[in-house]
Amino acid sequence: MEHGEHRSCAYGLRHQARCLSAIKSTDGKSSFIIGTQELSRPNEVHLLTFDEEVFEISTTIFSHPHEVWDISASKEDPDLFFTCYREVIDGKKTRSKASLWRMKHGYQEQEEDGHEGGMHHHQPRGGELEHILSLDIGDGSVKKVIWQDRTEVISVEDWRICIWDIDIKLGTAKLTGSIDTPDREFKFASAVMNPHAQEVVAVYGRSIQGWNLSSLKATFTIKDAQPALLFCVDYNPNRPFQIATGGDDCKVRIWDVRDITAGPIMTIQDHTHWVWSVAYNKFHDQLMLTSSSDCQVNLQSIVSISTGAEYKYDGDVSEGGQGADEDGEQGDNVQDPPTDGLVQAFDQHEDSVYQVAWSSVDPWLFMSLSHDGRAVMNQVPSEEKFKILLNY
Repeated sequence: MEHGEHRSCAYGLRHQARCLSAIKSTDGKSSFIIGTQELSRPNEVHLLTFDEEVFEISTTIFSHPHEVWDISASKEDPDLFFTCYREVIDGKKTRSKASLWRMKHGYQEQEEDGHEGGMHHHQPRGGELEHILSLDIGDGSVKKVIWQDRTEVISVEDWRICIWDIDIKLGTAKLTGSIDTPDREFKFASAVMNPHAQEVVAVYGRSIQGWNLSSLKATFTIKDAQPALLFCVDYNPNRPFQIATGGDDCKVRIWDVRDITAGPIMTIQDHTHWVWSVAYNKFHDQLMLTSSSDCQVNLQSIVSISTGAEYKYDGDVSEGGQGADEDGEQGDNVQDPPTDGLVQAFDQHEDSVYQVAWSSVDPWLFMSLSHDGRAVMNQVPSEEKFKILLNY
């Protein structure tokens, strides 16, 4: 579908879903995996690959034994991913599990009839999942698995965060350390790795806390960071000490953890319901995605507190732009510098948007997923893209 000059590509899973993860690219194309969440129907993992040249999504579908609550792709191997799910035992009890899978791709293609927005989705059949290993989860549910590298992962459970050494060839996982929730009144809601240090940062209740993964000791604590519950957290990939959180007060807060007494360094209030996901752009950390139960995805500019704040436009000639002419006037292609604020609100969903993710290979592409199984591929608006490129 097209919105003025803005183009987007939508895909319907025909299943409920709430988890999405970007995959490492080996061919320059943006790929994502989505896990479905159906209690009484067979579940699936969908591998979506976007070809920007023809503006088309191709799909491989894998059968998954249970409803998927979270999915996490390997940072190194595009065929490996973890799922968090609940296994039914004896038809009554449920047990939470986290398992590592390898995708084994099929090759026979057939065209799917249920394409959206005039886009054709080619669906290779015959994909299979190979089970590699499972983590020994304790009491409660496992919320997510975070990849450190090919040999170490972290599981986030209700009451603890666990560090695991994994051997993919042998199919084994060994628990090497754990961190208990500091407040037994609140379960861990989510966590993220610090990309700059051996540290994990988690949210629970209304609080935020970090732990050193070597000593397992707390690095900082922000008690009662907000009056409402926290749901999500992300770490700035380019600027150390900066994190972003969202929760059920509809706000996104950005923190500098070196000065926890100062409060948030920025508060964003563009959603009207719970914030479920927040994601920094790893190429341009001045761009941030947020999603909410208000069915909306927001693209925010936070340039004043990003690494982009270090670059100032001075009117010099830039690649793709035009400097001052002989009369001292600026050319038509000169762009104003980026500023803080809402860049664009994307309202293409009709249900709660639980997850947003940036492409691993293209800094301007991202995907969002709503609970009704609608996945939408969008792009950063050209105007904002040129503001960034021409002011570096």
